Amino acid sequence: MERIFRKLERYFSAWKIGILNPDRGLWSLSPSVNKLGYLKAMNANGYHIFIKPEDESRFLLLDDIPGNRLLHQKELKRFKPGRLVVETSPGNFQVWIKAGRSISNPEKRYWIRFFRADSACDPNLRWGRCPGFRNCKPKYGKNGRFPLSRLVWVDWEKVAQVPKVTLPKRTVDRLPIKVKAIEQRLSGNPILRTDYDRGDESATDFAYALALLRRGTDPEVIADRLLQERKDWTHHKGQRRQAAYLQRTIRRAVEIINQ
Repeated sequence: MERIFRKLERYFSAWKIGILNPDRGLWSLSPSVNKLGYLKAMNANGYHIFIKPEDESRFLLLDDIPGNRLLHQKELKRFKPGRLVVETSPGNFQVWIKAGRSISNPEKRYWIRFFRADSACDPNLRWGRCPGFRNCKPKYGKNGRFPLSRLVWVDWEKVAQVPKVTLPKRTVDRLPIKVKAIEQRLSGNPILRTDYDRGDESATDFAYALALLRRGTDPEVIADRLLQERKDWTHHKGQRRQAAYLQRTIRRAVEIINQ
């Protein structure tokens, strides 16, 4: 574990350790080999151990990448440069990408969709699983044993030259939408709006919003994704009409989830 901590320090430079108890929440502390005993004890008692860089603007986290996609996707196949690859459970991976420039959250959401990572995991204040500790999700527990998160690859010497992308300049004024906490996030492959095509733009938006809510996606993120992924806005031209439409659609979906 000391070797893993040294590698993480060289990769992130400045970073944090997060400890999550599903009932009590998450708290963070500065990483140190002197705290390894404490962290191992917490992990043995079912607490999740996470990592995150201090400067999040230069790091992109891709979550829930299955092994077959990791091996055959040309952008990830060779791992280098600037990659940190963690196998969080057998055949399932998280990939950190250290960029040579700052990347905004809207850009990160674009790249998360590009790589077909789990888009329900928003890049804002995102934690990754720490290698060397066990993944204590109940679905992975067999005979009281949980899989060990493994450090597969790390390249701290180089950075990835992430291309700049031009995002649609669509902004809307939206009131916050309250949604009750969802006890269990559905598992499965990352989803896109095209996966819920109903042959009607509004019906597709509604089905997509429901699916994202069931995966624990924040309503504000859903609104952004609808703006990015829907191409035809013929019947809702202008920011005000788009904002009102998004409010209606997402509120209806939230009402169903809250029931």
